[in-house]
Amino acid sequence: MPALLDDVRFAIRLLLKSRGFTLVSLLTLALAIGANTALFSVVNAVLLRPLPYPEPDQLMQVVRLNKDHGRSASQSIAGYVWMTAEGSPFSRVSAHEQLLSGFSIVGDGLPERLPGARVTGSFFETFGTRPTLGRGFLPEEDVVGGPRVVVLSEGLWQRRFGGAPDVVGRSIVLNDEPYTVVGVAPATFAHPRGALLWTPLQLDLTDQADVNFLFVTGRLRPGITLDGATAMLRTLGGRVRTQSPGLLDEGQDYVPVELRTFLAGDLRQALWVLLGAVGLVLLIACVNLANLQLARAATRNREWVVRAALGAAPGRLARQMLTESLLLSVLGGGLGVLLASAALPGLLSLAPDSSPLLSGDSTQVGIDGTVLGFTLGASLLTGLLFGLLPAWQASRTDLETALREGAQRTSLGPTGGRTRALLVVGQVALAVMLLVGAALLIRGFFALQDVQPGFDPRGVHVLRMSLPEARYGTLQALERFEAQVEERVRALPGVEVVGFTSALPMGAGPSMSFSIEGRYTGDDNGPGAGWGQYRPVTPGYFQALRIGLVRGRLLTESDVAGSEPVVVINETAARRFWRGEDPMGQRIRVAHSVPALRDEVPRVVVGVVRDVREDGLNDEPPPVMYLAPGQMSQGITSLLVRMIPRNLLVRAPGGHAEVIAAVQREVWAVDAQQPVMETLKLEDHVARSLGSERFNMVLLAMMAALALLLAAVGIYGVLSYLVGQRTRELGVRLALGATRGQVVRLVLRQGLGSVAGGVVLGCAGALALTRLVSGFVHGVSALDPLSFIAAPLVLLTVGLVATWIPALRASRVDPIIALKYD
Repeated sequence: MPALLDDVRFAIRLLLKSRGFTLVSLLTLALAIGANTALFSVVNAVLLRPLPYPEPDQLMQVVRLNKDHGRSASQSIAGYVWMTAEGSPFSRVSAHEQLLSGFSIVGDGLPERLPGARVTGSFFETFGTRPTLGRGFLPEEDVVGGPRVVVLSEGLWQRRFGGAPDVVGRSIVLNDEPYTVVGVAPATFAHPRGALLWTPLQLDLTDQADVNFLFVTGRLRPGITLDGATAMLRTLGGRVRTQSPGLLDEGQDYVPVELRTFLAGDLRQALWVLLGAVGLVLLIACVNLANLQLARAATRNREWVVRAALGAAPGRLARQMLTESLLLSVLGGGLGVLLASAALPGLLSLAPDSSPLLSGDSTQVGIDGTVLGFTLGASLLTGLLFGLLPAWQASRTDLETALREGAQRTSLGPTGGRTRALLVVGQVALAVMLLVGAALLIRGFFALQDVQPGFDPRGVHVLRMSLPEARYGTLQALERFEAQVEERVRALPGVEVVGFTSALPMGAGPSMSFSIEGRYTGDDNGPGAGWGQYRPVTPGYFQALRIGLVRGRLLTESDVAGSEPVVVINETAARRFWRGEDPMGQRIRVAHSVPALRDEVPRVVVGVVRDVREDGLNDEPPPVMYLAPGQMSQGITSLLVRMIPRNLLVRAPGGHAEVIAAVQREVWAVDAQQPVMETLKLEDHVARSLGSERFNMVLLAMMAALALLLAAVGIYGVLSYLVGQRTRELGVRLALGATRGQVVRLVLRQGLGSVAGGVVLGCAGALALTRLVSGFVHGVSALDPLSFIAAPLVLLTVGLVATWIPALRASRVDPIIALKYD
């Protein structure tokens, strides 16, 4: 221990003496380790940290998997019931509606619209959560017609009710109906994301309709593994196909997915790839610092010679070098933690809204014990990586040769130069791989931005309103409210057009099956059946978004309740379900197989409109059915009013705040108790739909830029050192008649040779890794030639600049001074 302390003290003195080297090393380490720490803190929160529930690894989300058509997480009531049947792998099962419901609250403050979740009575027990105050739901409260009760979130309890302990048992008014508060959930409980309260779902468990609107979560029975649960659900799926035909298609199976994996969604693979990328940056930093250490070691050769002559063992010299490296890396890691803490808010601001674990109160991304442990481990590993080679060189000091050549001319010899050149090759190769990956994502992102969405979002302002079912759950009430609001808003100065829709393009919305009159044979997979996204819209919707008409007509003001039911379809629906035929005048029956939701009277196809990319810019347009809100079935009306907000679209010039304020006044003039949940510009909504692509692109581009900077510093540092080592040689060449241009070419050839070798290796590595990034690249090929040309050219340019400066310095060597060297 005393010897180690001596090494540490000596290392501190040396580092303070070499302030330039120490500053560059600490800055390099802080940037590389800080980037790793920041990204690992996100990975830890999203993928590694257990969910805040007892035995969270036992919580499974049930999905329906189809080998040909991907997976769907939504389930029907009958599917939920099957998860509770004998042979199920779950000890407890709960369900909640796929989309949050809106609850208007009055009293105890200003009227407010709150997002809430309708859940089954076993919800809190499934998650193993006990309310902080009160209790969860009783079995008799989760039946059709049961009492109206509610559990509040801790945040809502504190904000709206002042944290009053007597809130349990209090009656509050939600959606114009009295609810009794029975409990307050813990502050750590936030599932599903965004819910501020929970009420019983009160399902009719005898409902066999194939209407999928539930998310089903189960807790595994003791002793059952994920593989065992998968096998049990496969067996259960076979029983479902036999006993409940039509509920589970052939080739489709129920599959359990760990809840954390399900919540992470598409971000899971992206984060692992990004963590690998930032790991490459750390490796580049290690190579860079190893080169700096080797260059510094050459200048310290005299010190090692003297210490070896005085009896220092090779192992002691190596230990001293490793001590210096580890001290540097630990100090750099500490600075990296500070940088990561400062960078995390900006990093999270880039996170896509679609990730439940990176937005809302459920996110607790920060520097905790696990992250600090990772940073310490990364720092120590980094110190070893960039310190081992210099330590090995120090332990191989040839005392006899060094004393014979003279202390002032001792160096690490030609082997050291070749080692540094090889390190430059590796550094450049890693940087090229990152640059190619970043170029692919940048190209893909801008290619997506150039995709036409099928509508014009410019100048469109959106107000989202969740309507109380008690007031607007009937066709007539909904139609009357929307007509009155449109009439008043249309009269505002500057307003061009107004329209309502159940779902915005590139947003969540319902889908429905339908049958074609005269062609339906009873087979839902046959030619007379289809499905499409279900869009109840008012006539102004098409003009507000400037969706073009292909043939026929659009919806009009005369398409109201009581008139002949009609539907407008998009081009994809026309091509897919009326291939080679004219759909105009054809009749369809929506939700034909669900008695509670289906059209009683078939509706006539009266128009075909241009396709809209409803699922996002990187997905092909799905079939869409547009129909008048007043012509929905009563069952669908009640379902949509309860589950989905209505969106008021207003196309008008002027500032967003001014337009929204004026429109809100008109909404309140129709219904003073109807709050607006959210307002947004449609352009921002479209931009947010690219959140995942933007997140991946920006982070990988930042990693690539940092790698490029480190590579440039590394190339420059090595070439500068080599020029210094060859000062006498270059002076001799100039004295013997070599021109300055020849000296410049000599140095450039030496430096660019390593850079070119690294570029070739990097391109080969990038080709091998294209499979990893192919899932994140949209609009261009993962083998995009421009990316594979641009990235190496950028690196070669940077390498040329980094090499040119030492080459110019070499050409200005004074031969007289060089010949006097040593």
